[in-house]
Amino acid sequence: VSIYLVNGIKLQGQIESFDQYVVLLKNTVTQMVYKHAISTVVPARAITMPHENEREAA
Repeated sequence: VSIYLVNGIKLQGQIESFDQYVVLLKNTVTQMVYKHAISTVVPARAITMPHENEREAA
């Protein structure tokens, strides 16, 4: 993913873990990013989300 911070910095890596307040982003090192500092999260590749009626049937 690419994570854009509110100050314009772009971070790239894989989301290793997250909780209510932080995201752990792993690249060559693991960085802890506070969620309140995140502006946008962009997936590295296209993702598909199930439609609402498909979730209800499951």
